[in-house]
Amino acid sequence: MEPATYLGLLFALPFGVLWVGCVVFLRLKEGKSFLYLALFTVFSIYLFKVLDYTLFQVQSLLLLRFFVPGLILRGQEEGTSVNLIPLVTLARGDLKTSLLNILLLVPFGFGLPFLVKVHAKQVVAAGALLSAAIELVQLLTGHLAHMTFRIADVNDVIFNAAGAAIGYGAFALFARWWWPWQRSRRE
Repeated sequence: MEPATYLGLLFALPFGVLWVGCVVFLRLKEGKSFLYLALFTVFSIYLFKVLDYTLFQVQSLLLLRFFVPGLILRGQEEGTSVNLIPLVTLARGDLKTSLLNILLLVPFGFGLPFLVKVHAKQVVAAGALLSAAIELVQLLTGHLAHMTFRIADVNDVIFNAAGAAIGYGAFALFARWWWPWQRSRRE
């Protein structure tokens, strides 16, 4: 196996152990249903893939430099790895990235209300915090390695939060359609 595959497994293992622990706790201590556990599992896989896509796949290459001396990586220099100016710096070419950032957290906004009782503001705040944490880790790993493959960008946080809001809106529409349908079905 290649070193990147080992790193992928190294990141997946703690997630798997954490997931098993959570499922056991939720089932045995909280008495959650199998449907809830299935939704929890799908949401957990989604979160792992978000972190895998935004952090593990690319930024983990920076760790290889410590294990493979002389490895040549072509990333961006540390000084060009952050943007703290919101929206002003956007160009026409950033449209695709902005849309992808919105789409990235739509499932978060849709799925979180299935697992915990939250309101729209809480979902948007949670999405923004998740996004800010990802951007911070990208910045820190880039700073430690003196290069990065990802730019820590405040615009990503804004568009991710918008995606979480859209996801919550989709959940609200689904809930409005689903609950009356379920009630009439039982009667």
